[in-house]
Amino acid sequence: DICEQRRTGRAKAWATNLGSTFLGTIWLNEVADANGRIALIVGRFDLTHWINGTLVRSLAVRTPTGQNGHTADQVAKNPSFARLRRIWETTRRFWQDVAPTDTPPKELLDFSSRNDLNIDTLWDGPLSLEKSLIGEIIGKAGPRLIIRGNWRLHRRGEKVAHYHAYQLRLGRVKIGVLWDPRCRGFITLENLVYIAKQLGYKPPKPESSKEARKDEERKFLNRWAADILRQEIQQHSLILEETTVYGDRSRELGAIDLQEVELLHESYVPVVPILTNPLTFMALVPADKAMDVIQAIKAKYEREMGKVRNRLPLHLGVVFAPRRQPLRALLDAGKKMLNQPATPLVWNVRCAARKQIDRGDRLPQAFRQDQNGQFKEWYEIHMEHPQKDKMLTWHVPACMGDGQTEDHWYPYAFLASESEPNGRNRYFKSDRGNPWQASHSWLVHVGELTLDDKIYFTPATFDFEFLDANTRRHEIWYDRQGRRPLRRPRPYLLDEIDQLKEAYQLLNDYFERTQYYALVQEIERKREEWFGENGLEASVEDPAFQRFVEDAFRNAHTRRGKTIRAEDIKRLSDWAVRGYLRDAIELYQKILKL
Repeated sequence: DICEQRRTGRAKAWATNLGSTFLGTIWLNEVADANGRIALIVGRFDLTHWINGTLVRSLAVRTPTGQNGHTADQVAKNPSFARLRRIWETTRRFWQDVAPTDTPPKELLDFSSRNDLNIDTLWDGPLSLEKSLIGEIIGKAGPRLIIRGNWRLHRRGEKVAHYHAYQLRLGRVKIGVLWDPRCRGFITLENLVYIAKQLGYKPPKPESSKEARKDEERKFLNRWAADILRQEIQQHSLILEETTVYGDRSRELGAIDLQEVELLHESYVPVVPILTNPLTFMALVPADKAMDVIQAIKAKYEREMGKVRNRLPLHLGVVFAPRRQPLRALLDAGKKMLNQPATPLVWNVRCAARKQIDRGDRLPQAFRQDQNGQFKEWYEIHMEHPQKDKMLTWHVPACMGDGQTEDHWYPYAFLASESEPNGRNRYFKSDRGNPWQASHSWLVHVGELTLDDKIYFTPATFDFEFLDANTRRHEIWYDRQGRRPLRRPRPYLLDEIDQLKEAYQLLNDYFERTQYYALVQEIERKREEWFGENGLEASVEDPAFQRFVEDAFRNAHTRRGKTIRAEDIKRLSDWAVRGYLRDAIELYQKILKL
């Protein structure tokens, strides 16, 4: 009874809002990309030690002054309710900026209109999905088609239900549609580019400038696909079908005598936000845009959480699937990815440099929108993890938002030492201790870090999986060290997703697809032959295997006999030994079909 009362008639509400300011969709087939694939993006902040107040004590309420000001009762912030709430609200706003589930209520819109107030100043967050981070990256899709005609149903007395989803069979291709009684027609619920490709058409390359290419390409291809589909529908008969339970054949209802196919100039953002709260995020996006969204979230995280990134980890994951995969399977796989444990690691500081815009230092592109604010000066902390043989660069804003005041209060790191760090100007001891090692409770400002300092840093991670079958979700699980035994080397550090893309691009620079497929397959076959099915860790440490991989690249047949540079052989060999090349090919070639 409760579930029955909660039913809202979403299809009717969706159809009724067409032509208004509504810019979303509720149909997975419209979210799917031109290859018929969707992606569930999940994210989670680990706030455990923030909400219990422990890490609030790692923030300074006033500037520490060495030995005279390092005691917690003098320096550390008190974990008051107001501060805990601000932490909670900050992470909530982060996800709302990515893909909002909360939009201004009608009462607030009316109030701003009556009082001639700007709604932007009253509502803290994007006003629509179109204006969110995810909307700006993916852009708008459309148009849709309205198919009108007279239907001849097989069963006497049977009717087409209002606002009910059906399928129109056009030859071997099935098109999802919804019957809208207001316009007396079937509205398409598909990515029309995908349908055109299923009909055997090859999308043309749009002729547009590089500056407008992203937006213009989508509009060009959508209009091209709509015109193709209109022609095909007018030239062929249509069979009306109703889908049944998952896995069963559709039930044929009858045929349609076509009258007209109208172009519905309706733009929409092909995204379905599912969950947005301070801890957790879920949204469905086109598969071909998933990595662009991940990169944008990564940049936003590093920019906005850069001062506390070492103790506020973000875990991101993507579950790719064909558009017909049951949604419950995607959600189950996404929930499993949210279980990535936040594993603190001790890193060795290899360089801690202070840089300035005014001095001409080069600020990474991701932070340039704040180059006159908190990133007018910044620290670049290069770190190395000795056991895992990984490198990481931490960009820490040195200023407050005004670009003038130096930040003495937020960017601190726990030292992996029980000894007081004498000789530093800004440090203090947390009375709550280090949540990962109680005896290591000394905090040092990142501006005071020196070569070979050992600090605690809980890295952000990234994972992905392709659900070619819904049982594949059972392979997503993590051990106590946060690793996936069945899918090593996943999960990756969030910083390493750039390496995956670089690896794939470098392969394509030197080899044809068949060449690098054969090369990587031979490397993986030899790894299994020498070390067994799960021998990744052993092979990474084996010098003979490393030499074999280097020789394989050195002697490989390249595209048009192109000579591989020595530094590129080293990079490709290192990625291949670690298993990165195998994952790069799976992600960018097999899943995204670049």
